Amino acid sequence: MRSRPECDYHLQQTYKKRLLLQILVLVSIIILVSGCASPGPSARGQQAEAGNFVWPAPPEKPRIRYLGSLKSSESFDSNQGMGLREWFLGKEEEESRALVKPYGVFSDSQGRVYVADTGISGLVVFDLNDETMEFLGTDGPGTLKKPTGVTTDSAGNVYVSDVIDHRVVMFGKDGQFINAFGGSDVLISPVGLTFNDTTQQLYVVDSKKHQVVVFNNKGEVDFTIGERGSEKGKFNFPTNITIDQKGQVYLADTMNFRIQVFDQQGKYLNGFGNLGDGRGQFSRLKGIGVDLDGHIYAIDAAFNNMQIFNQEGRLLLTVGKPGTGPGGFYLPAGAHVDKNNRVFVADQLNQRIQMFEYLGQPE
Repeated sequence: MRSRPECDYHLQQTYKKRLLLQILVLVSIIILVSGCASPGPSARGQQAEAGNFVWPAPPEKPRIRYLGSLKSSESFDSNQGMGLREWFLGKEEEESRALVKPYGVFSDSQGRVYVADTGISGLVVFDLNDETMEFLGTDGPGTLKKPTGVTTDSAGNVYVSDVIDHRVVMFGKDGQFINAFGGSDVLISPVGLTFNDTTQQLYVVDSKKHQVVVFNNKGEVDFTIGERGSEKGKFNFPTNITIDQKGQVYLADTMNFRIQVFDQQGKYLNGFGNLGDGRGQFSRLKGIGVDLDGHIYAIDAAFNNMQIFNQEGRLLLTVGKPGTGPGGFYLPAGAHVDKNNRVFVADQLNQRIQMFEYLGQPE
C-alpha cells in the first residue's frame, strides 16, 4: 500500500499529464481553426474598396479615383491582422522593410513602381504583378547614398539620381549596375530626371545649379537648359521634371512658383503659375506629371494637395488635403503619371506612395 506522500506525488503527475494533454488539444484546435479561416482582404481587394474615394465628390462625375498605397513589404500581405495561430504561438520574425522618406517615384510598363527614398540607402522596387518588394543599389559600384529621383527607359534600364555622390546611377532591367553619369564637376544637386526614348537623352534637374543637364546614352553632356533667374527659360531651385508623348518637357520651377514647358531641344514654349495660397497658385511646388490627355499634375508640399491643369494653365481640379487617409498628404514630393493614366505621389512624411487613376476628361 502506497504512503500518503507517494499518492500525492502520483496525483500531481497525473494532473500535470492531463493539463499538458488539454493544452496540446487546445493548440491543435487553434491551429486548425486558424488554418481554415478565410483569408483577410488582399492588397488588390483593398484597392477595389479604395475605389470608393473619388474626386470631385458626388454627384459630380468622378475624374480621379484613389487606388491604394504602397508602404512596405506588407502592402501585399493577403492576410491582414493577426490570426489565432499567430496570437497563440507568436508571429515568425522577418526583416521589416518599409519606406522611410520617399521622394521620387516612377512606374514602368511592367508593373514595377520604383521609389527613390532619401531615408534609405538604396532604390525600393514594388512589383505590382508579383506582389513583391526589393532593393537596388545597396552594394557595389552602384551603391546609392541619398537617392532622390528615378526614371526608366523603354529598354527597362533604370536611372537614379544621388545628391550626395553628385551623380546618376544606371542599372539594367535585371538590376545590375551599368554606368554612372555626372560627378561633382558636372552635377551639384541632381533631383528629378526623365528620359526621352526618341532622342535617347536623359534630362536631369540640378537644383543648386538652377538648370537641366541633358546627357546622351553614353553619359556625356549634350547640352544644358536654363540658368538662375526669374525670366522665361530661367530657374530658381527647380526640383522635378517629366516628359509627355510629344516630347515636351515640363519643369517644376519651385522657387519661381511656376511650371515651365520646353521642347526636347530646350526651347521655351509656355509657362504658368505664381506665388499665393489661392486656387491655381503655388507655394512649394514639387512633383509634376502629365497624363495621356495632356493634363498637368502639380504637387504642392505646402498645400498638401495635387492640382490638375490643362495645357493653357487653367486649373481643372484639386485633389487631396492635409491628412493621413486616402488623398491626405503630409509633405508630398515627387509624382509620376504612367502610360495607364495611373498617378503615383510620394507622400513623404506619411511614408507611402499613394496611387490614383485618371478616369477621363475633367473639363
